Amino acid sequence: MKKALLFLALGSISVFAHAKATQNSDQMLAQIDNVIVYAGENVDSSEEVYETINSANSAGFENCAVYLPEGELEASTTITLRRTEGGFMLECGSN
Repeated sequence: MKKALLFLALGSISVFAHAKATQNSDQMLAQIDNVIVYAGENVDSSEEVYETINSANSAGFENCAVYLPEGELEASTTITLRRTEGGFMLECGSN
């Protein structure tokens, strides 16, 4: 099997929020709707989508979210793209 170079594009993470000053300490949850995977020699061109991963085709995708607890200034999540014998696997988890 030819090994493909996989590129992860997370356009859905780039979000700007505008909130009132009184809401700055509220808890928040940002759900990632989908992840677009590109494969092959020219992944920089982003012309041909290899696969779109979302909750409809990937068990556990609801874990692809960032939870910001009340009073905290920032939160992050980790998205791991791993090569497997059958292709690839995507895992999401909080930091």
